[in-house]
Amino acid sequence: MLAVSSAINRAKIDLSASPKGILSLESRTTIWIAMNDFADAEASYLNRTHLKVLCVNKVKSIWTQVFPADSSIDRMLQLTHALMGKNVDPGAAENDASRFLQNVIAKFGSNATTNPALMVADAAAAMVVSACYRNPDYDTADNDIDDDELAPDSFETSYMCASAAAGGMNWMPVDQVDVNARRAFWMWYLDEAIPAALRS
Repeated sequence: MLAVSSAINRAKIDLSASPKGILSLESRTTIWIAMNDFADAEASYLNRTHLKVLCVNKVKSIWTQVFPADSSIDRMLQLTHALMGKNVDPGAAENDASRFLQNVIAKFGSNATTNPALMVADAAAAMVVSACYRNPDYDTADNDIDDDELAPDSFETSYMCASAAAGGMNWMPVDQVDVNARRAFWMWYLDEAIPAALRS
């Protein structure tokens, strides 16, 4: 898909120019729109949802390192696959994802050790919620261009995964996060995850 390749190339320029290793929401949105098959909304939904699944799987080890006995992220991944296959009620799944995130925050609390894992949990919950809506424009309907301008409950899955990899969000100073890990996540996203999602 020429439009996707062009959008990815522009995104790489955006990423390389960022001293904080940030791939902007604006660049990602351009890619997501290019990924859409306007003649097949279902295929577009499945491709984009699969992309989120790949992202959560990429950083799942961060959760496992902090909470080795807790398989909640796997359960969220299974729930997403069930939604993609129309094998679960979307309303029940959305409630399940919301309860999961609330319970995780209440149970484990927020500190320097748990924060990256909590970002993985946030990413997984967002993945499930977006999968409940079979809408290829779920992430592109608004004109937002900066992740930091979104409300916390509106953060998109790939952003939270990149933040988990970096150990902090975009607004945090570079000496408090792993910029190289963030940049590496986004390069994987552009070079491997998006092509894999489109092949799915």
